[in-house]
This record gives sequence, structure tokens and C-alpha cells, in this order.
Amino acid sequence: MATGTALTGKTGANIFLEYLGTAKIATPKLVLSRFSPISWTWGTGANQINTLFQDQRSTDDTGETLDLTSGLTDAIGNALTMTALKFIYIKNTHASLILEIMGNGALDLLILSGTTDALEIPPGGEFYWSAPTAAGIVTTVNKNLFIAATTSGTITYDIIVGGLD
Repeated sequence: MATGTALTGKTGANIFLEYLGTAKIATPKLVLSRFSPISWTWGTGANQINTLFQDQRSTDDTGETLDLTSGLTDAIGNALTMTALKFIYIKNTHASLILEIMGNGALDLLILSGTTDALEIPPGGEFYWSAPTAAGIVTTVNKNLFIAATTSGTITYDIIVGGLD
């Protein structure tokens, strides 16, 4: 059960790039700027969460399965019993190994089109996904997040998950 009492903040993608080219008359410049934050507050409706998990973890090529409904503790040390997923952020902090998430079986989170589909995060890469609807993605059956290195070796990653308790 959620034991926090308040939350405010934003998640999202922020892209700002300046691209300069060459031409005979002038130097063309293209500026790409996209910021798509989702504002979150405390609660159980759209754009609301009431439980938060964050950690820096290590695993190897055999991987680990994180059950978002039991066995983990939330960001302030209480038992995590997430019933719906609203956002997930994972950063591969390894310099050379690839981090693979999901793709382990029938109880994997329903973020990708199938439970055997995997997503690879390259060294230094990040993955962010969100579902700010009131329902989010229900985790009562599809509750597992499988994480592994794609080759032999130990890999460290950062993870932040927000959802409903």
C-alpha cells in the first residue's frame, strides 16, 4: 500500500539540436527543439502516481526478474505492490555491454507487442516510456520486468518506475 502523501514533478524527453550545414552563399542552420514533459501529481488518476521505485542495480547475462507487485521496496523503503505502471526509465551505465529488457516470457510487462519481444539498450543509452492515462498499464498479471546483459559480464543500470499502488 502506498504510504507517501505527496508528489509533484515531470518526466519526458528533451531534445535540442543545432545542425549547421554548408552552402555557397550562407551557412544554413536547422534548430530542432522538442520538450514533451508530462507533469505528475500525487493520486490515482490521469497524470498521477502514488508509488515510486528507484535503484541502481547490477545483473549478468543470466539476468534478473523484477516483480513490480512484490519483493521490492519503494523509493522510501516500503513494500512495493504496484498495480499499474505509469512510467519507466532505465539507463545502461556500462561502458561496453548491452542491456536487454523484457522478452523473458508470459508474465513480462505489456509495453512491447509481445511478451517475448526484447529491447536492447546500448552502452550509455537510455529508455523512457510512459502511460499517463488513469489506468496506466495494469500489472496484476503481466508484472515482471526482465533485465540482463546480452553477453557474459556484469552490467549496472539505473531504474526509476512510477505507478499506482
